[in-house]
Parts: sequence; C-alpha cells; structure tokens
Amino acid sequence: MGKSRLILGIIVLAALIFLLGGCSNEESVKEPDLIGRIDDVMENQVLVSSPENNTSDKFVVTVTDQTVITNQIDGEKLKAQFDSFITGQKVEIWFSGPVMESYPARVSAEKIVIIEKSTSIMMPPLDDGVKSILSEVTCDEFASNPHITKEVEITFPGSLVVSLCANPSTGYAWEKVKIENESIIYQTERNHVSSEAVGVVGVSEKEVWSFNSGSSGTTTLIFEYSRPWEGGEQDEWTVGLTVVVK
Repeated sequence: MGKSRLILGIIVLAALIFLLGGCSNEESVKEPDLIGRIDDVMENQVLVSSPENNTSDKFVVTVTDQTVITNQIDGEKLKAQFDSFITGQKVEIWFSGPVMESYPARVSAEKIVIIEKSTSIMMPPLDDGVKSILSEVTCDEFASNPHITKEVEITFPGSLVVSLCANPSTGYAWEKVKIENESIIYQTERNHVSSEAVGVVGVSEKEVWSFNSGSSGTTTLIFEYSRPWEGGEQDEWTVGLTVVVK
C-alpha cells in the first residue's frame, strides 16, 4: 500500500510540474508592443503608423546595435539588417524601454519582425553602385534558354537584388529560393513587382529577392519556376546563381 501511494505521489508531482511549466512557457510569449506599417526610413530610425494603437497613431522607432531584426518569409524568420526596411512594410515591434510622450511618440526597439512585404510595386532601391548589385533575367532570356546559370560578384558588406520574369496569371510561380550557405549570403526580402497591365495573361511581371552578404566566400542560389499543385509542371525555368562575396 505504501509503495502504491509513493508511485501515485510521484505521478501527481510530475503532472503538476508539467502543468506549471506549460503555464510558464505561455506567459513567456510576449505580444508585440506595436503593429503597424513603415511610413519612412531615416538614419537609425523608422516612422511607423498604427491607427488602432491606444498610445499614438505614429511612432518614431529607434533601431540600435542591440535591436534584433528578422524578416518573416514563407513561414520562416530570417535574420535581417536595418537596410531591409522599406516604406509600406508591416512590422511587429517590441519596445526596449518606455515610450516618450511626444508626437510622434518616440521609443527604442528591442526586436522588430517584418511580417508583410511592402505594398509598393517599385523595385527595391540599390544602395549604391559599389555595394549593391542587380542580377536580372528577362522573359526574352528565358525564352531563349529556360535553364540559366550565372555568376555574380558582390562585396562584404554588400547586397544583391535578383529580379526574375514572372507571370502568376499562367499558374506558374517561383518557389522558395535554395541557398547553399546562409552564412555567406542570406535573404532579407521578397516582393512581387506588378507591371502597369496587372492581371493580363501573357504580360510579364517580376519577382524580386533581396540578399545581404554575411561573410566572404562562394555559394549558390537556386531558383525554380513551377506550377505548385500536385502533378503541375516542375522547373519550367531555373536559375543557378553562383555568388562570390569578396
């Protein structure tokens, strides 16, 4: 009888520890202090609009060296940098200190997650001709050769913008890019850039990716254009991009 009570007591204790641990984990998941859209990108700061916020509808958010920036892409959170911010993006922000009573309100950020791409249809801007490189493949190039290999050289630190012809009205879509080594280059942004004739079958548009270099070295990026449903055509177009970071 004593042994049975001991076993029962151990089971009850284990259950209590499990329940308390679950509650602790739930409590540790903190909701963002601010959800809004970026109106402007300044030096080490972003202006964020949040019409439904109770404190203020506009915030000047300071980004420090300690601020953790991530970009939520295809369900994954990828590390990002300040130059990943562009106007129109939807962001979640966790504060690192109190909000200053001013208009716009001012606060520093502990963490920022880019949760939605910009609503702008403009190409992401290049920083300058030295540190930012554009690699583009047009529809005419794919018509001549559907499977393209290229090599591009960028600097560290530096960035790369890849622009590929796309036409989602045909059912084809670019799949998630395959990055051989994310310590050398990592994705920060992906946008669909519409043409003026949006929705017209046969009119080309663009899919645009932005990458930042993380270290010197050589790696590859693989892009595949397919019909994503079961039985759909696979790898109608492909691009194999060798990236040399110096």
